[in-house]
Amino acid sequence: MSTVQTIRGSIDSSDLGRTLSHEHFTTGAAGMELYPWIYNEDDALNASVEGLRRVRAVGIDSIIDLTPFDLGRQMRLFQRAAAADIGVNVVCATGVYRWVPAYLANREPDEIADHFLHEIRDGIEGTGIKPGIIKLAWDLEYRIHSVTGRSPRGALERTARGAARAAKAGGVPISCHTLAFDELGTPLLDIFEDEGLDLRAVTIGHSNDTQDLDYLRGLLRRGATVGLDRFGNGDAEYIAQRSGVALGLIHSGFAGQVSLGHDASPAGLWGRWIADDTVAEAAWTRVSELEVPWLLANGATEADIDAMLRGSIRATFEAAAKMAGKA
Repeated sequence: MSTVQTIRGSIDSSDLGRTLSHEHFTTGAAGMELYPWIYNEDDALNASVEGLRRVRAVGIDSIIDLTPFDLGRQMRLFQRAAAADIGVNVVCATGVYRWVPAYLANREPDEIADHFLHEIRDGIEGTGIKPGIIKLAWDLEYRIHSVTGRSPRGALERTARGAARAAKAGGVPISCHTLAFDELGTPLLDIFEDEGLDLRAVTIGHSNDTQDLDYLRGLLRRGATVGLDRFGNGDAEYIAQRSGVALGLIHSGFAGQVSLGHDASPAGLWGRWIADDTVAEAAWTRVSELEVPWLLANGATEADIDAMLRGSIRATFEAAAKMAGKA
C-alpha cells in the first residue's frame, strides 16, 4: 500500500477502487480562464460535477485527470469540485503536454525535474492541492529533430528524463500520451529504463489507437502498463475494435497491466471537440456501459475487468512510491 494525492487530500492506494486512467475536467491552453468566450468556470464546474455523479452511478471510484498547466489545468475548478464532495477521488497532474513550454524547452533534465517536484511537494498555485501523477505527451512533434537536440524531439527527451527523476524522487507515477502508430512507447521506455525508473510506474497511454498487439505486448513484457484510454464512440464496430485490443491483451495474460479510460471531458475538449450533449453526457461512462459489457460477453471475466480498472492503476502508484521509499 502507499499514499496517493487527490484534490481532496491523500488517500491509501487501496482506496482508489475502480479507476479511469486518463480523463480531463476540461482542456485548452494555459491562461484560457482569462477569456470568457473560451472558458466559463461555472459551466465547466456544472459539467464536471455532473460527470462525477454519472461515473459514481456506474461504479467508478476514482478518475485520473491528466491536464498539466500548459493544457489548461484549472485549479479553482478542482477546488470547487472537491468542495462538492461527490464521492469520486480525483487525482490531478503535474507535467507538460505535447508542445514543451518555452521556459522549459531548453532546460536540462534536473531543472525540469525541479519544476515538477515543486508542485509535487509544495502544491499547485498556492491551493494546497498536490498532483499525484506526472503527465507527458509524445506525438507528431517527436518527428522533428536536429543534430543539436534543440528541437521538439530534444525538448521532449529532456522532459522525459526530468519526469523520470521527479518520479523517483517524489514517488509518483508517470502517464504518457503517445502516438501509438509511431510506437512512441518504445523510446519512452528506453529513456525511463536508462534513468533507472521502475517501468511498473509508467503507463503508455492511447495505446488502443493501434491494433498492433505485438507492439503492445512488447511494452508489457518490459513491465509497463498499457493505457487503453481512448474510448469515445458508441458505434458497434468501434466498440468491437477498441474492446478487441483489450481482449487480446487479456488473453495474452496481461490484464493486470492494462488500464482503461476515455481521454474525454464532460465540459468539452478545446471548447469544441464535443459536438453534442449526448456525447458530453457519456464522456466518462462509455467504458463502464459499453466496453465492459462487450468484454464480458466475449470471454473476459469479472476478475479481468477488476484487474484493468482496479489492480493495474493501484500497482503504478505503489511501484512509484516504492522507488521513493514511501511504500
